[in-house]
Amino acid sequence: MKRRLHTAASLLPGTKRSRLDEESELSDQGGRQRHYNLSQNDSLQDQEDERPGFSLTASFDDQDSSQTSSSFSMYNSVSQKLMAKMGFREGEGLGKFGQGRKEIVEASTQRGRRGLGLKLQGFQGELNVDWRDEPEPSATETVDWFPECTTEIPDSDELREWLILGQRKRKIDDETEFCTEDLLHNLLRCKSVFDTLEGEEMRRARTRSNPYEVIRGGIFLNRAAMKMANIDHCFDNMFTNPKDSQGKSLTKDREGELLYFGDVCAGPGGFSEYILWRRRWHAKGFGMTLKGPCDFKLEDFYAAPSELFEPYYGEGGVDGDGDITRPENITAFRNFVLENTDKRGLHCLMADGGFSVEGQENIQEVLSKQLLLCQFLTALSTVRTGGHFVCKTFDLFTPFSVGLIYLLYLCFERISLFKPVTSRPANSERYVVCRGLKPGSDAVRDYLFKVNLKLNQLKNSDTDVTDVVPLSIIKEDTDFYHFMVNSNESLCAVQIKALAKIHAFVLDPTLSEPRQADIRKECLKLWGVPDKARVAPASSDPKSKFYELVKNSNVESFQCK
Repeated sequence: MKRRLHTAASLLPGTKRSRLDEESELSDQGGRQRHYNLSQNDSLQDQEDERPGFSLTASFDDQDSSQTSSSFSMYNSVSQKLMAKMGFREGEGLGKFGQGRKEIVEASTQRGRRGLGLKLQGFQGELNVDWRDEPEPSATETVDWFPECTTEIPDSDELREWLILGQRKRKIDDETEFCTEDLLHNLLRCKSVFDTLEGEEMRRARTRSNPYEVIRGGIFLNRAAMKMANIDHCFDNMFTNPKDSQGKSLTKDREGELLYFGDVCAGPGGFSEYILWRRRWHAKGFGMTLKGPCDFKLEDFYAAPSELFEPYYGEGGVDGDGDITRPENITAFRNFVLENTDKRGLHCLMADGGFSVEGQENIQEVLSKQLLLCQFLTALSTVRTGGHFVCKTFDLFTPFSVGLIYLLYLCFERISLFKPVTSRPANSERYVVCRGLKPGSDAVRDYLFKVNLKLNQLKNSDTDVTDVVPLSIIKEDTDFYHFMVNSNESLCAVQIKALAKIHAFVLDPTLSEPRQADIRKECLKLWGVPDKARVAPASSDPKSKFYELVKNSNVESFQCK
């Protein structure tokens, strides 16, 4: 007995207990790893005394290497010897009376510090998509414009015939007119794989996998403000220094004209904070958004003065509800804007509408169709001739959505579908950017107003507006049609790879994007945004603020009664 104990001790010098080679590797968000080892609590002496007649049928040294049927064969020979010395026999438990567990201790499923025993639902299927050939992350982006439209804007009589009613859609997997069937189904499959994954797990993997994730909001209120900085730079500052088709500025600073801008469906107001930060006191903004938790938070505009932004909520003014799908709210907001801009309208309008579609991500486009239409209608109602428009959209697979894009294509000099790097690659989000509103778009505005009335009438029925432009007309404009298909398919391919990448990052917690910090610095430098933390401005007394505002100005007028 003493000789056998001595042999066991010689295998692990300086230790009195044996440890199995099994270890489970876990990772929290910081990348720290932990290893859990199994230890034997009873001494080897007790084990040997209790089981004096135990012996293996064959020595581990003499066993043939082909013997792999044992569930313990994954352990190396040293571990198996130690297990044998402790009296282990497969199918029996350790302990004086064999009362110990008989099965291998499973690897822990704990994720980081989220609690022992937490079990997360995994994936129900595999993606089998190679994401590793994605392009290298870069701060440089290219803008692709639709071909210039040569079709005249239709009149009211023709537009009236374009409206088509049909059965309300409850799925999107049959929409293959503007994307190949394989790509569409692959995208929907990739989205569905995440349906059973716990939300926090998804967010952690998404944060690690996106090379642009740590750009965040920077000095601004939220990520939306940084998206606007991103878009504004890529489109030659057309929202902070708008120009006409000849390249002349639409705001004549020498005459003291303000930049008039609008911001709808955009609480808490990140877009507006960016515009005011860039223009300082040379801008005036008007906003409409839903009252409630998603309202504008002007007190949180740390980077820019919020005094030159005026929220308005449609019918009832400040007492309205801000619901853009109500026709009376759109009319009231239009009148309010015209009254405050000498009947000229806005230089640009920004729209960022969206709402939670948790559990229904695959039909987000169908659920958001009226919101998208109303944002387009508000633009045609408030933007002056030559003005610009940017609006968030999602998937654009249905004839209804593509028809709305086609109407913008008719009404503006040029349009683009653009996904900025600040928009997470795994979501369906993209922005339609429109430059230079043409004169004579009133007929389209009136048409969309009537379509919105019809959508409200049909809200609780199985009938719906399925087309605002007949599919045949869209296909006849081959330049538009082919560009639309190519845009959908390229964005679809990018999204599929991004979803596959998140899938891989969930399965392997050790994966990470090493260039996140460098990419952040490159992007902020390119966009002209300081790489600083967001800090609340110091408050000042009224007298000091007055002198700060009027410095270098003629103050004689303030001395008059």
